[in-house]
Amino acid sequence: MYRAFLFLAIGCIGWSQSGRLRIEPAEQNFGQTTQGTLIKARFLLINEGKSPVQIQDIKPSCNCSVLSWEKRAIAPGDSLPVEVAFNTAHKVGRQRKSFSVISSAENSPTFFFLTGEVLAQSLYGD
Repeated sequence: MYRAFLFLAIGCIGWSQSGRLRIEPAEQNFGQTTQGTLIKARFLLINEGKSPVQIQDIKPSCNCSVLSWEKRAIAPGDSLPVEVAFNTAHKVGRQRKSFSVISSAENSPTFFFLTGEVLAQSLYGD
């Protein structure tokens, strides 16, 4: 019984000292735009944990999003910017694109979202 408690206690101590990601903003709204616009947004990955966090991958929910981030570990208390571009060509209506951050953080995967509304282009060119 004592060994099981000791193992559980050591496991909890190790768990509480790992990295933990927070994303700011968790959701960014680009408002309304016309079809064919390239939307650019910036998100910040913040390590609120006690250990460095290594980002392994950031996966968009569709092939219409492009990501750019520096391939490095995020130290405790440090942050890492992520650039996102969303091409609204061939899109109409409410949009909610998700991005999953796969990392060494205890709360992996972590998600952030880009939302807004794409208005159809006028058939009359106005």
